[in-house]
Amino acid sequence: MVVTGALALTGRVTYPVDVGLGPFSIQDGVSVPVGFAADVCQKASVWEQADPSDCLRFFMHADSAPGNSGVHVQDADVQPISATLTGTVELATTGGWSPLVAISVARNAVGLAVVSAVLMLIWRLLANAAAGDFFSVRAVRYVRGIGWLLIVGCVLEAILGLLATAAQHGYSIQQFGTGAHLALRADGGFDFLQLALGGLVLLLAELFRRGAIIETEHRPSDAHRDPARS
Repeated sequence: MVVTGALALTGRVTYPVDVGLGPFSIQDGVSVPVGFAADVCQKASVWEQADPSDCLRFFMHADSAPGNSGVHVQDADVQPISATLTGTVELATTGGWSPLVAISVARNAVGLAVVSAVLMLIWRLLANAAAGDFFSVRAVRYVRGIGWLLIVGCVLEAILGLLATAAQHGYSIQQFGTGAHLALRADGGFDFLQLALGGLVLLLAELFRRGAIIETEHRPSDAHRDPARS
């Protein structure tokens, strides 16, 4: 993915990328998050020709059948008042340097690097446990590294997400006519679940450290145990 991004920034390839190399294929693209928000109608007639940009005619009824009335009113015990639709707009590049492409590639690369590093540390931790050395200084380092990677990756993802918006790099959107108008939206923000998971893993690393201390204290007594008594 990094190589593809470098080739795109130097004008060798353009996004979207779909390259086949024998049994392997590379597919990558650039997109920006967009959204549309509108109020939901509380009362509307089926014969009324309202402007499509007005409230959304989305009704929830207290029973399963909406009825045949020409005038619909929100009558359920929970009533929709607004709706926000989100998605992405896929972009095609013309080749050459683009700050939006560069920050998008950097964001994806950082995310994949963090995931790869976490998986590598988990693999080493499992290998360490399989060797019977579950509580050790090395295992503590592995667990602590996983926790910090989750936290740092979450912070970097939030920062790069805010920088990856088209509006941040001077792009503007022009739309015509009536109807649903899409708006650029930020794709940043902290993933508090990932932050909490990182903190939990750091707490687990502290437990591993305590276990390593206890195991170290017991090893000398085991080594100097009287063979005749054992």
